[in-house]
Amino acid sequence: MLFSRHFGIEKTESEDWFDPILDHDTKLFIDPFLIFASSHPGFQGGHAKIIDFFNRAFELAAESRGLSYTTQYRKLLSMILFPEVSELCLGYVSSGTSGAGTGTGFSRVIAAGILHSISVGITQVDHFEEIGLLHEGIGCDRISDISANLLREELVQYTQQICKQYGIPTRRVKSLRFNFDYLRWNPLVTELPWNPYEQKPILLVPHEFLRDLPTINADEFFEYLWYNKNQQMRNDFNFEVKSKVRKSEIIQFAREHQFLVREYIDHVENRVVPKSYDLEQDKAGLYKWENETLPYTEKHPLVLDTPKSLADFRSLVEQIVFQFRHFVEEEQGYKLLWNEKPITPKSEEAAQLLFAGIVKHYCRANNIDVSREVETGRGPVDFKFSMGYNFKTLLEVKLAKNGKFWHGIETQVPKYLNATEVSSGLYLIVYHKSQELRKIQGLKTRISSLGQKIGADLRAVVVDATRYKPSASKL
Repeated sequence: MLFSRHFGIEKTESEDWFDPILDHDTKLFIDPFLIFASSHPGFQGGHAKIIDFFNRAFELAAESRGLSYTTQYRKLLSMILFPEVSELCLGYVSSGTSGAGTGTGFSRVIAAGILHSISVGITQVDHFEEIGLLHEGIGCDRISDISANLLREELVQYTQQICKQYGIPTRRVKSLRFNFDYLRWNPLVTELPWNPYEQKPILLVPHEFLRDLPTINADEFFEYLWYNKNQQMRNDFNFEVKSKVRKSEIIQFAREHQFLVREYIDHVENRVVPKSYDLEQDKAGLYKWENETLPYTEKHPLVLDTPKSLADFRSLVEQIVFQFRHFVEEEQGYKLLWNEKPITPKSEEAAQLLFAGIVKHYCRANNIDVSREVETGRGPVDFKFSMGYNFKTLLEVKLAKNGKFWHGIETQVPKYLNATEVSSGLYLIVYHKSQELRKIQGLKTRISSLGQKIGADLRAVVVDATRYKPSASKL
């Protein structure tokens, strides 16, 4: 449910705030470089505030000499123990909006990154993302959380302005703000709108600050080196194909070539035109699915009978899956599975999100619990449907073009079923091009045989997401 839809407001194109999905995290992140490059009136000095924080952290780290028993080191850890900012509804979480947070373990990761930076001669930073180029474990979700924490007061004021403009109700909530005088987190009591789906406050953020990856990141650093320092890269790495380079190798190279890191940062500052994630084009399929699927489910309600057996429940889930197939094949939902410029199929994740957008409304209406990327102990399964304790079904979404297509069908799902003690599974197979049908010939027979082999009820639903379909008048 979009923030605007929930509160019954009409967001105009001239307004710059990101309209979050309240019951599902959007995999976008606050990019501090976009704050650095922005002239947004509500966030003037925001990037300087972030850098001031980290330069003070560098000072404490240097004074501690990395000795865990010192007062400075303990102060450093408490300083970089960032509270989670789930109020933004951003990040990696697949179901709901509550992430893993940034506990003590992560504060030690940041401390280690700062201490290593000091060991190679860095005493202060102009962009704290640079630390992530030198140390693993500091990814885009952590960078986003750090930025949001340090700019919490600015985000609160920004959100309150929008609420005042539209008359959106707020309630008193508690959070934390960083006290730069005493270098500690202090309580912050403020007024914010409420997210009834997740039972927590809502923070709004300018769309211009959001990307799917930070502007400054290890992959872009490597890309810059590949095209500008090609011979040196070949000499040092002794490889010919850049896709075979692991992130750990990029980080090690960055540590050994600090001058190239500085050159890359200068290049980004002076030559890269920072761009936020294009929500309209939505190449990764991260956002538009929500606004397109709700009207369909409202137009095509589905009232299901209460299941009396597991077979009934599986049949019930299949009916919901068939609604997704109808949406894609008959209601032009396939357009959300293609990029227009250039014309290319979207990823498997885009198909999963579009499917989630359809099924969550039907499941909510029929008292069915559906969860995405549920950890089974043998890896995450795409979807788990359940009603009470006894009725459970797992579902995997696969693109027919996926190189690991049969591996997922014949290896992953049987492991998931065994790990979760579930005896019913569905495969949702999406194909973008007619030639991909060759890959799934004999699919249902093969899946049926697999089910008999492992003692499970396995079925498949194939969805046609090809672009060029004949009009109804020509059928």
